[in-house]
Amino acid sequence: MVLRDPFEKPRKALREVSEQVGHSALPLDRMASHIADLILLMPLMALAMAPFRRAVAEARLLDRVFESDWALIQGVLAAIAVGVVWETVFLSLWGTTPGRAIFGLRVVDVWTQERPRVFNAFLRGLTWWGSLLFLGAPFFGVYGNTKRRPLHDRVGDTEVRSGNTRRRSSPPHITELAFGSLFTTATVFFAAIVILSQVAILREHAQRENVSTEPKLCEDVSVALEDWETKDASKPPRISVALSLSAAGFVDSGCLHQEADYALWNNQGRLLGYLAKGLIQFGEDGEEAESYFAKVCDLEPDSDACRLVGWYRSLETSGAKSSSENGQSEEGEVVASDSDSASEVSNPQSTEKIESIARGILGGRAPASNQSGPRQIRAGTAAPDWLRLLVLREMFIQRADPEMILQLTQDPGKHLTVGAKLVEYRARAQWRLGLKREAKSTVFAAADALPRRQRVVLASWLCNRELYESSCSPDASRACDLMERAADAENGDFSVPSFLVASIRHAECRIEKRRGTTSLLSSIADNVEEANGRLLIESIRMLRSSDRQKGLDQLRKLASLPDSSEDLFVTEANIRLVEELSHGPRDSKVEKEIGELRERWHSSRGAKRYADWGRALFEALSRRGDWKKAAEVGSLIGADFEFDRTLQGRIAVAAWRGGKLQYAAEIVDSMEKSRFPASLDDDEPRSADSQVLEAIKRSGRRR
Repeated sequence: MVLRDPFEKPRKALREVSEQVGHSALPLDRMASHIADLILLMPLMALAMAPFRRAVAEARLLDRVFESDWALIQGVLAAIAVGVVWETVFLSLWGTTPGRAIFGLRVVDVWTQERPRVFNAFLRGLTWWGSLLFLGAPFFGVYGNTKRRPLHDRVGDTEVRSGNTRRRSSPPHITELAFGSLFTTATVFFAAIVILSQVAILREHAQRENVSTEPKLCEDVSVALEDWETKDASKPPRISVALSLSAAGFVDSGCLHQEADYALWNNQGRLLGYLAKGLIQFGEDGEEAESYFAKVCDLEPDSDACRLVGWYRSLETSGAKSSSENGQSEEGEVVASDSDSASEVSNPQSTEKIESIARGILGGRAPASNQSGPRQIRAGTAAPDWLRLLVLREMFIQRADPEMILQLTQDPGKHLTVGAKLVEYRARAQWRLGLKREAKSTVFAAADALPRRQRVVLASWLCNRELYESSCSPDASRACDLMERAADAENGDFSVPSFLVASIRHAECRIEKRRGTTSLLSSIADNVEEANGRLLIESIRMLRSSDRQKGLDQLRKLASLPDSSEDLFVTEANIRLVEELSHGPRDSKVEKEIGELRERWHSSRGAKRYADWGRALFEALSRRGDWKKAAEVGSLIGADFEFDRTLQGRIAVAAWRGGKLQYAAEIVDSMEKSRFPASLDDDEPRSADSQVLEAIKRSGRRR
């Protein structure tokens, strides 16, 4: 015996209910009812999408494509949610919607022929609105079965009935079924392609948005930060590392600008961020630089950064030159250091201020920038690398105490690049103090441990100093060999002007010692990019051949160019011309040309290698017996070679023979009072000048 399901209605009852709700609705009636519902829903959907439309407009104004796309998607989802709620509420309560009611349509449960349950109504509405994402392809299911049930009716176990007996839908024919299936398949395929393409576009926009919104950081700083030495696992702020690398000449102002922006936007080192911004603008836009400097002192008025700001402010008011304006050459060298530099007149007041900051770093007493009284810096407090490097750089510009520079360079840096710059400063200070042997030892002892780029810079400096001051000595050859071994053509080292000038002189030394031929000059010329550099090498080759006069003419043409203050090749041409004329015959034409070179030197105070140019001019005038003019030139270059005992003695001799007895006595007196290093004991003036120096000393004692 089979028991009947008590919940199952009799077939007769189902047939009666079916007759009451009508027959299957026509597809056109269903489409018309949907259009009517959409018209009624538009105000509600617009209200739901309003916040997201505002977000879309803002994102487009800011050119944030992905944010605009995402806000648009959220708006569409909000509109769909309104439609799903509409379907769920009306179908579960009344079995129809206002749009369907207009056309006499009802949605009934396929089993009970009554209004659908809430869950079924929700699934049906969600599937109906989801079908729109596939370009309405599932709607063509009305042509795929006898009861005209597309995908959303199948999911919700429903069917749409019409109470209008005149608009009864008959079951679809076989041709209609085939057409509906084919069209549905094609539409689904096309809709899938559209959806996948839109997903790809969204993904591309998201990647672009991530690239545009992620912080623009300097790669050199990121690499250096990984190797930065610290006492614990914590790393210093990025802006501190960036300032140190910038002060060391390792990164440019663009890199520092990026790191300063990152520090300010993310509140990671605002003090140094403002300081970096001010240093970038210093010398270019004084008002903007001052605005950043003011923020530094507003944040921490008693900080080392604020004291440094006070010094830069004093430079701005006094008009003194600073390395922030012109302090670094293209090779990363400090331009205004030793005799590489232009002859700048340092301000005694600025020099004292930067030395006071240095004493504060070393543990002495130094006045704070915003206080009248002294400020005690705790002895033994390790100064940050950025502070040491900035102070050292400015101390070279202001020709501050070299012994204090040596003290500042005693402690090693926290990174190899910083340490390399400290080694460079230490060697330069030793050279300035006259400790040339110690300077050479410093360079050669640290060369192997230095990064390649810093090794080239330091070796180029030492090679140039040796060549200009001691010509083709063994030490000069050793330094120049180190420079050439460290240089790398792929990194552009061979095309740097200072490297090329040193290489030319070194090649000439090899030729003189018969360790090479003029082909060395040809190989150097292959790496020269500037026309002036090629012209200089060509003129030097002619000087060493039978076309000496033609070489001199080319040197004169190059030396007379107006950009001598910027072009190292032009300055070198002037130095070469002075050296060549000093060995020439003594006639009025040569004397006149040397006089013109002297006037050109006076008017080119900003030229690179200005002091070396003056030294060559002093040698030429002394060799030709023009003592009065030689003494005048010597008085101007004396500060650049303060600890060169031999040169100071020769300047005193030139002043004595030129009739400047008082000036000669002052030079000799300062030489006797100065505590020259022991390494200078062997560097006595030439014996030909000994008698003159003794006479100067005796005259000074009589006074």
